[in-house]
Amino acid sequence: MNPIELRIGFVIGKKLDLERIDEILYTHEDKHAASCKVVLDYMEMDPEIFLDRSFSSTYPVPINDPDLLEAELSQLYDFVWVEVLGGIERHGHPCVSISNTEYEGKLIHTLDKKMVIFLRDIISEHQGIQLLEKICHVPKPLQWLTLPKKDGKTPPPDYILDEMEQWVRKLIAYEVD
Repeated sequence: MNPIELRIGFVIGKKLDLERIDEILYTHEDKHAASCKVVLDYMEMDPEIFLDRSFSSTYPVPINDPDLLEAELSQLYDFVWVEVLGGIERHGHPCVSISNTEYEGKLIHTLDKKMVIFLRDIISEHQGIQLLEKICHVPKPLQWLTLPKKDGKTPPPDYILDEMEQWVRKLIAYEVD
């Protein structure tokens, strides 16, 4: 008997309703006809929430049809399936420095041959929290950075860091009404 596949999905949004997400996940639980086990990770975009408490993930839940789960979650939030490596999501933490301020991202590899970078930490004496607070008020295409993989391959680190720096500069320059 083959071990059941682990799938990890990222639920992305502002003021995530964790109880509702759990309710949706467990509605799809199927211990007898499971095709995979699903873990949902939360990517909270509101810095007042993600800086105040630790966000983790659900326990693995046996699911028969992950596409139905994805369709239901996608009605409420942005959702992506991510590559699994060693039982966790394949990820990295790229950093760029601009004007003596260090910006750290969380990079995840999605199953649809992309990489997504979220801004997660800013090491600065002055503007760190202000930029994180700004993120949930900018247009959605600016809230995170999506990079394509060419032929399914991860781009070179220099390319990733250059793109991340350009994105952070756009965030800094964006004027919120």
